Amino acid sequence: MTISQSLLNATSGLAAASRRASVTSNNIANALTEGYSRREVGLTERVVAGAGAGVDVAGVSRATNPAVTYERRLADTEFAFNSATAGALTRITDLLGGPEDPSALFQKYANLESALKNLAETPDSGALQQQGVTSANDLAATFNRLSEAYQKIRADADAEINNRVNTVNEALQQIEDLNASIGRGSANGTDVTALLDQRQQLIDTVNENIPVRELQRENGKVDLMTPEGVFLLAGSARTVEFTASPVITPGNAYDNGAGALSDLSVGGTDITPFGPGGQSAKSGALAGLFNVRDNVVPEQSAALDSLAFDLIGRFQDPSVDPTLNPGDPGLFTDGGAAADVANITGLAGRIAVNASVDPAQGGETWRLRDGVQAVIPAAAGSEAFVRAMIAAMSDSRPSHAALQSPGDLSAAESAAHLTSLAGGARAVAAGRESASASLAQGLKEAETLETGVDTDRELQNLLVIEQAYAANARVLQTIDQMIQRLMEI
Repeated sequence: MTISQSLLNATSGLAAASRRASVTSNNIANALTEGYSRREVGLTERVVAGAGAGVDVAGVSRATNPAVTYERRLADTEFAFNSATAGALTRITDLLGGPEDPSALFQKYANLESALKNLAETPDSGALQQQGVTSANDLAATFNRLSEAYQKIRADADAEINNRVNTVNEALQQIEDLNASIGRGSANGTDVTALLDQRQQLIDTVNENIPVRELQRENGKVDLMTPEGVFLLAGSARTVEFTASPVITPGNAYDNGAGALSDLSVGGTDITPFGPGGQSAKSGALAGLFNVRDNVVPEQSAALDSLAFDLIGRFQDPSVDPTLNPGDPGLFTDGGAAADVANITGLAGRIAVNASVDPAQGGETWRLRDGVQAVIPAAAGSEAFVRAMIAAMSDSRPSHAALQSPGDLSAAESAAHLTSLAGGARAVAAGRESASASLAQGLKEAETLETGVDTDRELQNLLVIEQAYAANARVLQTIDQMIQRLMEI
């Protein structure tokens, strides 16, 4: 080997070792950086005139495992979906309250029943009559509050859908821009690994909301497509479209695009979760929020309306209150009128105490003792109507289908069943959330093992690189000594 060949080998070796040391040091420095993938230096043999002339740095690459990343992203979308559902049901069960919660709906039923029993023992007591009216008003107000809170959960989900759609659109535009930069860098031989890290994090953001698959294109570019075949990015970013609703009422629904609530579309293609199209998104945070807005809360709201219908019906029966004519409202009303099974949607938000028994509305408390349509007070000791109302609350009756009752229930049992219904749904959703969280975390750790930085390994690499650098430096030193010797001859 000639001196010139040895010089080429040594200098190229020093350059390669220097580059490897720089990349390895960068790996160690970013070991805890979220979204950072380990870098590796590629080396190739340098050939000049058919002979070996050292080593060249072929480039710097990111450690990747597309199969593990794909599985991890699938798990992320399932977790995002389940998290949205579990969060909504947790809010609902918190609103309904537990057995010891004085503001719980079940407790309001118990308070009314207790007030009626006290009044039955002392029917001429004006204070106990007022207590009964107050308890009835408190129960109706609790229904109203719950109904409003349920719709607030739906409105919050709708607003969050809008926020996340904006986030997705911004991420898609940034991915398009990064694609252009990566394409130019790849064509010019520039290190684009940092740009690839940024793009992967943005793809993860899109995937959390709408599941996507990466399709590799020339010069490192990617397109993004949903599992159902809708392109979100095909050369250029497509706009995800959604219109938020500032106010949502119990009657508002998506109704497969025929209702008042907005759908979700991409370039005119309907991808609304649970929608009529075959390209509907089936997982991810957006699907979870649509599930909350259009399925989970409406189902719980319908059960609450059914419970309100049951309560009104127990007191508007002329057999319970002889002062009523058929079709007259009883102690509880639908906004002042009798309840109608054909108009049950939103009833919990409209239920109110009959004005005739409420002094705050111009009524008289003695009608709680004598009948809501009584013209004059009955005898002071009359308690027949009060005991009839107590019996009406205790009677086991069939309930509306939306309450999903296993059989006939009393008023208190119906309230307890509603709470149990929500609690059971919450438990199932929480179990799914926990399972999907564990899977997502496990796959995240598996991906990190494949693509993350092992500092022990990198430090070992630095020792090897140091030895290579020292060996090449020793060769240069020897060449220098040889040249000095030749100059002395």
